[in-house]
Amino acid sequence: MMMALFLAFAVIVSLVPLWPVYQDPAFVVALAGGAVLGSLIAVLSARRSWSVLRTALSAVAAYLLFGVPLAVPSEALLGFLPSLQGELSLLTGVVLSWKQLVTVMPPVGAYEALLVPVFLLSLLGVLLAVVLSLRLNRHKGIGSTAALVPVITLGVAIWLGPSRSFASVIVTVGVFVLIALWFAMSRVGVSRAGLRAIGILLLSAVVASAVVLFTPIANRTVWRTEIDQPFVLQDDTSPLSEYRAFVTGDSQNTELLTATGLSAGQRVSIATLDNYTGVLYSVGGVAADFTKLPGSIPIQNSNGDEISAEITITGLTGAWVPLTGELGSLSFTGTGSRALTDAFYYSRPAATGAVTTGLSEGDGYRTTGLAAPEVSISAVGSLAPGDAIVPAPAVMPDGVDAFISLSAKGSTSAGERLQASLEALASEGYISHGGPDEVPSASGHGANRIAALFAASPMVGDAEQYASAASLMATQIGFPSRVVMGFIAPEGSDPATGVSFTGADMTAWIEISTTEGWVAVNPNPAERPIPEEQPQDPTEVAFPQTAVEPPAQDEPQLNDNSAPEAADEEQPTPLDPVLQAILAVVNFVGWTALWLGLLASPFLGVIVAKRRRRQARHSAADPRERVEGAWSEVRDALLDRGTDASASVTRQELAEMSSVPAATTVAVLADTAQYSVDNVSESDVTRAWSEADGVIRELGTNLTRWQKIKAVVSVKSFGLTWAGFTAWLTKRR
Repeated sequence: MMMALFLAFAVIVSLVPLWPVYQDPAFVVALAGGAVLGSLIAVLSARRSWSVLRTALSAVAAYLLFGVPLAVPSEALLGFLPSLQGELSLLTGVVLSWKQLVTVMPPVGAYEALLVPVFLLSLLGVLLAVVLSLRLNRHKGIGSTAALVPVITLGVAIWLGPSRSFASVIVTVGVFVLIALWFAMSRVGVSRAGLRAIGILLLSAVVASAVVLFTPIANRTVWRTEIDQPFVLQDDTSPLSEYRAFVTGDSQNTELLTATGLSAGQRVSIATLDNYTGVLYSVGGVAADFTKLPGSIPIQNSNGDEISAEITITGLTGAWVPLTGELGSLSFTGTGSRALTDAFYYSRPAATGAVTTGLSEGDGYRTTGLAAPEVSISAVGSLAPGDAIVPAPAVMPDGVDAFISLSAKGSTSAGERLQASLEALASEGYISHGGPDEVPSASGHGANRIAALFAASPMVGDAEQYASAASLMATQIGFPSRVVMGFIAPEGSDPATGVSFTGADMTAWIEISTTEGWVAVNPNPAERPIPEEQPQDPTEVAFPQTAVEPPAQDEPQLNDNSAPEAADEEQPTPLDPVLQAILAVVNFVGWTALWLGLLASPFLGVIVAKRRRRQARHSAADPRERVEGAWSEVRDALLDRGTDASASVTRQELAEMSSVPAATTVAVLADTAQYSVDNVSESDVTRAWSEADGVIRELGTNLTRWQKIKAVVSVKSFGLTWAGFTAWLTKRR
């Protein structure tokens, strides 16, 4: 029984790499519960000699009876009783929970039925390991396969786990040490050498741990990194391209949403845009990494204000879910709350949420978020660029570098250059949405439109253009930057009564990465009268003009929907997914074959040496030596299979110890060849080798597969034994 506990504990330890995915006490409960149930069923099965069918049915009954409180606790009645909905989730979870586990953002906790995989692995892993281990004495060939169970559960746990985990390496060493202890105690693979096996494995663990401590751990490829997320954004997904429709269209005076809990100046973001294609700012790059959310997640950033709000959707429809910052928790309310929860996806890098089914009027939710602190333009000079990762702009519009050079002349640090550039943008820019009673202002934020903004005098645009231009300037200066579209609570907002936002309240700002984290900056100029357009004087032009082809129509071009050619030229060609899969398989097979070859090389060396030895004996020039070589093959086979033979034992005595009659025949032929003066004929050689091969075959008939493998790679016939090695070490000292 003690022997089986080692293997059961190895199964439990092998599932530890899943902890970073759950990070909840429910994980420990499900793991322990499955292990206890598996052990009880295994002990009863072994002691009462249950059939495989009865053991399997008992495991299914335990899964259905205890699975709901252990693996789906949210569906349990009173916290410990099964429910109909819980049983349905339990049954569907056997098939669906594995893929759901790698599509939900960790830590998943006890979300829905995502504890089913760990409960199943624990229950079935411990059950198989203990059953096979307890039946070891009766079926040694079957019992030895018990060691594979924790290896399999370890592989599954790593494959389902995170892409980067130091614990996986340590756990792997621990699991193999426990397997070695089990082998030593059960004497399955190391006969009369338990302490040697323990010493060898402990030494291996020390060496492996030392390698781990001094070797950097890179991200590995696991299912979580390879699975295609169900929520996929197109490259042209950009709510910023609809900005003018909100502020000048039918939504201008339409109430879009109401928010309770906001104070003056606090922001509600619709989407964060970090990928500039030269046509538009989109939710791309790292921001497009959307995964399912298990209700709440730990907030990684500690820099900012925590804002809790209750939001009700009125006129704002579509996929985007307005949030108050980096998400801490979100719970939908109302009749459609469950469907919205299932359809909600979140991008942690961009702090942006979306629902695949889209929001509709009347939908509501409570959310808590950590908003990036807002800094004024005058305070930007003291900031230093951070190390956040955002995609480099595919195209840098004309005029950006020239505007920075003129505005930041004399500035030294990156913060001072950005401050001077933003101050110039705010002072030289004027606000116009291009409405009927406003100064003409083209929509769009493509490279042509931004270049035209910098070339115009005066500069005329709105938050769509100024936020895009400011983000591009920050990126060019060295600050990772992104554009955020949303709402800002006006002065006088009361958290208790709430605030309503219309399309006219829509705006955009930028967030820049600094050494203190992400901070928000409002680059938009103040609204003020726009002076008349200044005449173009080539001698006073501060920076290069962009040659813009006149539109075919007489009316001014209001939309910038054409991409500059450079945007297409610089787009990388994606690798064919099929080719990627083939290369991944070839890479895996190649490395696996290399390591297996290295591990098997000592054993292959022994096999090759035995084959060459046999060939040398069989092809000896003297017939007497060939007959004696046939006996040497029989003697070596007996030694490799565990027969003890001292130097004083004669050939016929050793042949009798083998209990194989043909061995005596080979011994007599070898004695005759050595001591007789008569010539040895070729028929005697043929008979000796034929009988020797028959003896070797018969010696292997009663051996298990493992014993046959041991005999093939044994080095006893070469005179290499552990006792001889230790005696040699003593003499050397």
